[in-house]
Amino acid sequence: MEAGPPLCNGGSGDAAAPSLFRQDVRESQRTRLLQALADAVAEHGLRKTTVAEVARRAHVSRAAFSQCFDDLDSCFLALLDWMLGRGSKAAAAAFEREDLWEDGVLAGLEALLVFLDTYPVRSRACLLESMTGFPDGFSERARTLAELGQLVDTAARRRLALERHPPSTMPEAMVAAVLGMLRKRLLSGEAPPFVELLGPLTEIVITPYRGPSAAKRAARRGSSRAQAVLAERPAMSAPQDVEIPDMLRHASAHRLRSSLLYLADNPHASNKAVAAGIGISHSGQVSVLMARLHESGLVAKDCGGPGRSNAWRLSPYGAEVARAFFAR
Repeated sequence: MEAGPPLCNGGSGDAAAPSLFRQDVRESQRTRLLQALADAVAEHGLRKTTVAEVARRAHVSRAAFSQCFDDLDSCFLALLDWMLGRGSKAAAAAFEREDLWEDGVLAGLEALLVFLDTYPVRSRACLLESMTGFPDGFSERARTLAELGQLVDTAARRRLALERHPPSTMPEAMVAAVLGMLRKRLLSGEAPPFVELLGPLTEIVITPYRGPSAAKRAARRGSSRAQAVLAERPAMSAPQDVEIPDMLRHASAHRLRSSLLYLADNPHASNKAVAAGIGISHSGQVSVLMARLHESGLVAKDCGGPGRSNAWRLSPYGAEVARAFFAR
């Protein structure tokens, strides 16, 4: 299993990371492969992307790719699962928190669009690839979107007289219309930020259920809310599109995070320098921390040569993760 250059011979941290860390390493590789695939697909499509290219972009071996995914299609489906699962969950939760249906539509769409803006490269890859045909297995993933449309539709019908009910195919049409506008604005360069579409999308969803007048009022509210969101999040124009490894998210991982951020400011630091910089007195603890970061592909080790200490620096992936932390 590969996660960057081999460790130098000699010096602390040379031993392989304990088996306890292997799950973190595999998860880090999987995360990097998903992001690498998104980058490649966003540039030139899934069918022009190769396993070798994705592995190279993720800084892992072909063997490591095979340990995480069967092929490119399974890797892309995993990316879809991640995007559909998180995006739909955020939208559904926001919709259900509101008492009024119109407020729920507005809140749900806002949550979805903000999610897309948080991961623009992954969003671009998934939205554009859907125009050229997904690999086998996508139909199962599409049910997630159908369920979201059904949630909105069912809640609306409860408050409508039977004669005012739209056709039974409205949830499907609603999802198709929303996706169509997202793709069109993406292709025209008008998105991201996707949140600027909050007003128009709100009008699309509300019109069949409440009529054009109510939809236009809601759309104006959506446009105002979009501007407020953009003002609240000035960094949205350049969002971080890197997934933070789970090993760094744990509450007990403060020393790992501190080591990573210290190296961002102090490249080529030795174990001793890292220990002093983050307030650790025991050198063995620093060796374990650096081994974990190295095995996860976040740092690289430079051999110091005779009479000189080995030094640590962030890998390209580690630099992206560190920038994501600084942006928070």
